[in-house]
Amino acid sequence: MMKFDAIEAERQRRLKTFKTLLLVSLGFLVVSIILFVIYYFNPNSVLMVIAFFVAVIFFILLTVAFSLPNNGFNKYCKDNLEKNIMNDVFQGEKYSYTEKNGVSFKEMNYSGLFLIPDDFETSDTIRTTYKGIELTLSDYIFTRIVTHTDSKGNTTHTRYPFPGRYMAFNLERNFESGVAIIDKRNNNMVFNYKLYKEPLDFESIDFNKRFYATTSNKEKAFYLIRPKEIMALLDLSNLYKGHISNVLVNHTIYFIIADTKVDFSFNIFHKLDEGIVKDIYGYYELPLKIIDSLNLAAERYNEKSLDE
Repeated sequence: MMKFDAIEAERQRRLKTFKTLLLVSLGFLVVSIILFVIYYFNPNSVLMVIAFFVAVIFFILLTVAFSLPNNGFNKYCKDNLEKNIMNDVFQGEKYSYTEKNGVSFKEMNYSGLFLIPDDFETSDTIRTTYKGIELTLSDYIFTRIVTHTDSKGNTTHTRYPFPGRYMAFNLERNFESGVAIIDKRNNNMVFNYKLYKEPLDFESIDFNKRFYATTSNKEKAFYLIRPKEIMALLDLSNLYKGHISNVLVNHTIYFIIADTKVDFSFNIFHKLDEGIVKDIYGYYELPLKIIDSLNLAAERYNEKSLDE
């Protein structure tokens, strides 16, 4: 992986270019002001043209200073930091990376968890395998558009974005049923709380207070959601910002962390530090941690029969 110091060195090089251009542009500004002052006391058409020309050069250099050094730096960091972190996290496994809208709403909402949005978009998408489990990772923004018309007939449209993180895990076994566990703090403008007809109550009072749980088959639901899984889901809910939803449909588990947005943007004015690297690692390691926490690679999730 490209060394962190090398990326910081590139930022410093671009920042130095910015400072140089800014200093030169300020020099032209000073000259322009002096010429305009001289013109004020001694009006001269030639002097006026020169002063104006110098002022134009100042604005051009100022624009270049704030655009050129930073141009492409975000992509540079993405190519040399994020993508190398992906290689490190998913080492030994082939993975695909799609920038922007890598997951359709139809695919993401196969479970029926989401209500129909007014607008929907997804960001960069990772597809890979971990411990034999095929997984998908992508961020999304679910948007509600509220239209309001006042007494004078003026119409305004207000957008309410609900960002979140989507993960899907494909199991070998098809349970031919569904289980939905949805944090009660999730927005009812976005999520279908009662996805299935049969309500579920577990022994954990904390769990029942925090989640709506429904299923199409209670026997299979209690086989899948045991005390260990209950504790793991409570721990995940406490560990990450946002509100979780965990839905199994047939052979796929959908894991949503709602009301959270991760945006790794880079510019030359902010120093890269180890904290940023740690956050990026945490983002891409999250689905792997969920597989480990919920033990999704276990035989009982992937063997052909329900017998242990």
